[in-house]
Amino acid sequence: MTEFTMILFVLIGLIVGFVAGRATSRAGDAAKLHKELTKTRKEFEQYKRDVQDHFVGFSSLMEQLDTQYQRMSQHMAEHSEKLTNSNSIYNFQPDVPAEEKEHVPSANEGVQQPLDYSGEPSGLLNDHKA
Repeated sequence: MTEFTMILFVLIGLIVGFVAGRATSRAGDAAKLHKELTKTRKEFEQYKRDVQDHFVGFSSLMEQLDTQYQRMSQHMAEHSEKLTNSNSIYNFQPDVPAEEKEHVPSANEGVQQPLDYSGEPSGLLNDHKA
């Protein structure tokens, strides 16, 4: 064999080895990418289920809140009418003897004007200058 033939076989061997190495490397990359894609899809499906569960729970809580608010509103309406009604069963008027009912003191009764403590008028409020 000549040197040229040997170099040719070495070059062909390198090319075949390079192509075979690339092919197996790409097959490994494809398998790795497929595995990552499958894992990501599973995680996404789980996330969608979690979001759906969250909104179902939130909806249930809002319905409970609405029911409780309606009950509270109805309670307040019924009892506020009952408590503010003038013909209520609750009578908060104290028992006052008849003789006291006749005489109702006026707002100014028993009130005295303040005394001038200086003894004599000071003249501050007069229009005349001294």
